[in-house]
Amino acid sequence: MSRIIQFFTLFCLCQVLHAQVNPKFYGVKSHLGFIIAHTPDLKPISQTNPYGIQIEMSKLRTSNESWKTCFCYGRTGFAFTYFNYANPSVLGSSYNLIYFVEPYFTYQGPFKFSLRGSIGATYLDTIFDEVSNPDNLLFSTKFSFYLALSLNLNYHFNDKYAISLSANYNHISNGGQKQPNKGMNFPTFSIGVDRIINNTKLTPKPDELKKYSRSWSYYFGSFASLRSADREAESTNHPLIGAFGGALKPLSGINGFNVGAELWYDWSDRKQVQQRELNESSFSSAITAGHHFLIGDFYFLQQFGIYITRPKNIQENWLYQRYSFWYRITNRWTIGASLIAYGRVADHMDGRLIYVIR
Repeated sequence: MSRIIQFFTLFCLCQVLHAQVNPKFYGVKSHLGFIIAHTPDLKPISQTNPYGIQIEMSKLRTSNESWKTCFCYGRTGFAFTYFNYANPSVLGSSYNLIYFVEPYFTYQGPFKFSLRGSIGATYLDTIFDEVSNPDNLLFSTKFSFYLALSLNLNYHFNDKYAISLSANYNHISNGGQKQPNKGMNFPTFSIGVDRIINNTKLTPKPDELKKYSRSWSYYFGSFASLRSADREAESTNHPLIGAFGGALKPLSGINGFNVGAELWYDWSDRKQVQQRELNESSFSSAITAGHHFLIGDFYFLQQFGIYITRPKNIQENWLYQRYSFWYRITNRWTIGASLIAYGRVADHMDGRLIYVIR
């Protein structure tokens, strides 16, 4: 742990020596939180208060082109976070490498209010084992995915230092690659301090940069994932491959609604059909509808899906939620990821490639 922090600190110092025009932030913060027991069987192992420490570096991008990616000023950067779950024999600790984007809602004056979205990879040092650690229903793979959403209040003392107060909602899951995979949801509160290099006064951008289309746009694409055939125990991964399409309608500069349809074939369902000798198809199809934010090149979609077809003896639910993040890499091509959930239980994640017609 100490060697990782020393390496990260040395890397940050090297970055300071090569500072350029955009303001740069080098920070450290502490975390303290609690675990949400989203199913009854998680309550015995969720009565703890995770704590952690985070070191990070980021850049505040000030050019017109950068501003148009979210119609706002914003920071992007990397962080390394260590979380201790205060239950060493069952839950252990995690080591997280994170990329984040942080658009500012307010930027004039000493107070800055921002929203941070984070995605990354996590290494868990204590996971489920049928014999030695059967109580850990949260984690079953050493490497998993990390997602977080944070509300931040930053106060700038001067051009060199700022403090931050944050409310964070953290999620760790392996995306359904191996079972058990209840996943951990743990809000934390954090306080931190930033060292700022090349601080710049932020001023409003011209109104013409805020122009947006009010027309419908249409999308289609493909997605893929890996899933475990056995939902309750360790099992070999199987592919899930699907296609989807739909339409997006702007309602304002950043808000809109969407409708669509999707279908997929799940080889983990086919494995269950074979094992249980069911007369079921492994094809699933659904119609979707929901709301989305479009902030420059970023899409954040929240959708409900209603199944048209599904293997009913395997999947009892007829309704699901899908949460998606897309990023436009060219005028029409977009990449992304999504999470499907049933109520409070996350099921699996997938990667997406999308083509958008405007």
